[in-house]
Amino acid sequence: MKTVNIALCGTGNVGSSFMDLVLKNKQKIKSNFDVDFNLLLIGSRKGEINNTEFKGVLEKDILKVPLKDEIDVVVELIGGTDISYELAKSSLENGKHFVTANKALIAEKGSELFELASKNNLHIGFEASVGGGIPIIRTLRDGLISNKVNWFKGILNGTSNYILSKMYLENQTYESALEAAQELGFAEPDPTFDIDGTDAYQKTSILSFLSFNGEIQMDKIYREGINMIEPLDMEYGKELGYVIKPLSLGINYGEKLFIGSFPAFIKKNEILANVNFETNVIEINSENLNSTAYQGPGAGGYPTSTSVMNDLIDIAKGKVFDYSNLLNSIEIDNFDDFKATRYLRLMVLDQPGVVAEISKLIAEKNLSIDNLIQKEKQKSDGIIPIVIVLGECSEKVANSLINDLEELSKVKDPIQQIRFID
Repeated sequence: MKTVNIALCGTGNVGSSFMDLVLKNKQKIKSNFDVDFNLLLIGSRKGEINNTEFKGVLEKDILKVPLKDEIDVVVELIGGTDISYELAKSSLENGKHFVTANKALIAEKGSELFELASKNNLHIGFEASVGGGIPIIRTLRDGLISNKVNWFKGILNGTSNYILSKMYLENQTYESALEAAQELGFAEPDPTFDIDGTDAYQKTSILSFLSFNGEIQMDKIYREGINMIEPLDMEYGKELGYVIKPLSLGINYGEKLFIGSFPAFIKKNEILANVNFETNVIEINSENLNSTAYQGPGAGGYPTSTSVMNDLIDIAKGKVFDYSNLLNSIEIDNFDDFKATRYLRLMVLDQPGVVAEISKLIAEKNLSIDNLIQKEKQKSDGIIPIVIVLGECSEKVANSLINDLEELSKVKDPIQQIRFID
């Protein structure tokens, strides 16, 4: 029987769940895989943990953990990119395999760490960094290895999906939906990284790296959060047959590669449109399989820990995947050239000639109007909403039009723009 000595750093929600999982499932893992996972050491800056079953050593100095000769694998569940990066680098330099749930670390420092792991013939496991309990990393790495990925689209942030689901299904305001998410622990007291798109943007870069076999320049990924979405937009979307979802997208047209993370309108009958609350989903279209979809819990202590355990089993079986082989130079196109049909919501003075002025500007950009609806029933204080479905156009042209429209004296408030993604 093979013994794998594990050191854990990070004893929060996920770390505590991992401790519980590895200790309670010791016999099952021995029976199924002929492996003894020995949780030998825990790095805890507080010097204490809430687990009476752990009989190993506690180390307050996290950076001393990778220096222990008896350790085979360091599991990092701290988060962030400061001490986690130092821990990862030291682990690999000292001959330890490294497993993490840290999407920021892999997104921002992955290239360097993959090169270091390759140099030392070590494995980096990061299944838990995207999709929580969904085995999407190994699906792209192993299951689709013979397929060219044409595109992926998914919901990668459970907090954003929870908020938009509450707004759509229960007619809640953004503020009340966010408060509900915080009460249930789906959103942090400071939810910025979830609602401004940072979390999904980091996960999108990791999926893009594996999907398109290339080093991803983070500044080429378009990012937009959900905090500007209003109940009005949900209501109008329903009328048009669409649902707003926090979408992560990578599309390889062959000559063009676009990557982005933003709220988008999805048709009501699409897979992604029917995945609600904190659940994540990823749909992948590949050359030989057409589309396959993967759905499950995107966060939480036990789902995330399950993915960590899967990485540890890979290591126990001797798997060392050289991710540095995927660090090819690829060209990611400027998102200004990305084309989509668009929803524009304008708040305008209820005066004669408004629609004519708006239509004139749209015509000057050589753009078509697929639909235009004046929402008479929502008129308030002389302001009326107008919804325009704009024919397919690029980001650059759409943003130029919006700037021109917002300069009209009869247009009040910033214009809402949401892309339609089929």
